[in-house]
Amino acid sequence: MRNTVDTDYTAEWILTNRLGGYALGSAHLINIRKYHGLLTASDEHFRRIHLVSSIEEKFGVDDEFLFMDSNSYADTIYPQGYLHIAKSRLRPYPAFLYSFSSCKQKIIILKEILMDEWKNITLLKYTNLGKVTLEYFFRYKFSLRNHHHVNSPKTFDIIPIESDIIERNTHRGGWVIRGDTGASAFVYASHGRFKKDPLIFRNIFYPIEDARGYDAAEDLIAPFLHKGFLKPGKTMVILFSDISLEGPAGKSVVTVQEKIGERYSRYALPKGHPSRVTGIKNRKAFLKSSDFKDYIFSEDEYKELLGLLLDDFKTRNDIIAGFPWFSAWGRDTMISLKAYLKQGDNTDFVYDVLNTYGERTQNGLLPNVIGEDGKGTNFDTVDASLWFIIRVYECFEKLGVQRKRKLLGFCADIVLNYIFNKELPFYFDKEDFLISIRDDTQSALTWMDAKVGGIPVTPRYGKPVEINALWFNSVKAVSQMAQKLHKKKIISGTYSMTTEELSDLAEEVGKNMAKFLVDGIWCDRIEKGVRVKEIRPNFVISCSFPFDFTDKKGLKLAAGLAREYLLTPFGLRSLSPESPLYKKNYAGSQEIRDLAYHQGTVWTWLLLPYAQLLEKIIPDKTLLKRELEDSIFQIRCTIMNGTLASAPEVWDGENPHVPKGTPAQAWSVAALFCIEKMIEDIK
Repeated sequence: MRNTVDTDYTAEWILTNRLGGYALGSAHLINIRKYHGLLTASDEHFRRIHLVSSIEEKFGVDDEFLFMDSNSYADTIYPQGYLHIAKSRLRPYPAFLYSFSSCKQKIIILKEILMDEWKNITLLKYTNLGKVTLEYFFRYKFSLRNHHHVNSPKTFDIIPIESDIIERNTHRGGWVIRGDTGASAFVYASHGRFKKDPLIFRNIFYPIEDARGYDAAEDLIAPFLHKGFLKPGKTMVILFSDISLEGPAGKSVVTVQEKIGERYSRYALPKGHPSRVTGIKNRKAFLKSSDFKDYIFSEDEYKELLGLLLDDFKTRNDIIAGFPWFSAWGRDTMISLKAYLKQGDNTDFVYDVLNTYGERTQNGLLPNVIGEDGKGTNFDTVDASLWFIIRVYECFEKLGVQRKRKLLGFCADIVLNYIFNKELPFYFDKEDFLISIRDDTQSALTWMDAKVGGIPVTPRYGKPVEINALWFNSVKAVSQMAQKLHKKKIISGTYSMTTEELSDLAEEVGKNMAKFLVDGIWCDRIEKGVRVKEIRPNFVISCSFPFDFTDKKGLKLAAGLAREYLLTPFGLRSLSPESPLYKKNYAGSQEIRDLAYHQGTVWTWLLLPYAQLLEKIIPDKTLLKRELEDSIFQIRCTIMNGTLASAPEVWDGENPHVPKGTPAQAWSVAALFCIEKMIEDIK
């Protein structure tokens, strides 16, 4: 019988930096994705290199050897270190308490993983909480590859790898390894010695990649052995980096350790964390306790922690859409940016993001995808630019005059191109003033953008409801912002309109939005004059914006439809279960998953538009607070009890609503953060 663990779903921990680098793993510390590892480095263009996969962790005591690590192979898990994890905590950084009771001596080891905020550096700490000195033998397993790929069998038999001990003028040991791609990994340790002793770990198996239809086995190289002794009560520190940390007398290494520690010191440790208890008796009680089933964060600690979850996606002037496989996406960034507006004094950051995307705009279009390493950038979106305008409007009053003028210039360029530019994959219909996606293109321009074989699964040609709600709000917002700056006209190249014409246009667009309401249903789109009565969450998005195009009755209808057909404990379904196209599970190969991506799969980010809609129709603050808390109750619980380290991208459409997609998604966390702020404001 296969010796394995459940890999259909397991909680995952994540650490990130402000470059787009990350460390990611499972709660049992078995790498079951190709993205799992201790250090994936990123440059300023989001080119990610998976450097360090894992560590073979062997300890010796009284002629007995104990393994803390676990490797997944096609037919077994070996060794079985995960069986000795007595407790684990995923936030604010992952911490694992190992207990070995089968040996002559009671062995208790605490392992902690942290990451630098501004550099590609991961820090590991091993603390001996037992009463006996441990001899350790560590082998660091390197991958040195693009994080989307795997090392094919015999890679390291063919590709030359250089590795050398680092010349040190302190007591700390160090090593550097370089691959043929130019990637380098540096290792520093506070204890022990390094010895050249190359070893290849072959056919490491990633079951999640196999289930998703991708290459799922690879080789890893371990060029040296690190060994030494760890006395009772002592901590060994290991640093992984993509650059040398050497400075005068090794001060750079020490400084990095201190800065990383400071980064996480502002957050409360969860209940049951070994560092929260003192004394051997208390630690023994901790090992026997069942507190993992309870909330391990108080409500106040959880709310502070949400700030860390939000910061996971923050770079210098952009937002990573999701970890591990997304880079920056224009649409996701603009939707997520609302949360950063609500997170303390983030005005400068929000402005920098908006200004960066404004500078990237071409023909009024924001980039849809910012490709990794500058490759693959595209502008296949109709809504990202309109979301940009909404965010500019929301932060407008916080900006100085010069910043207002600059951002308004970008907004004017967007609106005028949408009206006059005939080269775009959509057009401004002069009869009803709505935006219509051309049906002679194979582009998927809305957020429902999955394709199979290059063909959109949900193309949504014609006039999608949320696109035109965004259009109405954008025209209205630009008109008002221009008036506040006393502008009588907006200009972009040869295009121009007076603010009075903009105001009139907004009124006409608002009137024609009534077309989407028919027979007690908010239609998803109007295609070739036919109103498509699919119940999708896009009408909820439409009713969440600052300016309403319908009355309270229409808004209440939207909320009622959402409750009846779309609302789940973890988000809104992308399609009503009553539709013949509905797919309740998001699983299988890339093609099968893409066919289900927007056909019933649950999306957490949609909870925010739903919450904003509720805010418009529920005047009773007590009732509103209860409804908002109910909408996020399950996700809040999974973080407070330590089950999840972040908010995933999607969930299955039916119970048990297993989380799928990326384990950490920016707009999912942003939705949770914003709703919590709404609840807090009511209090």
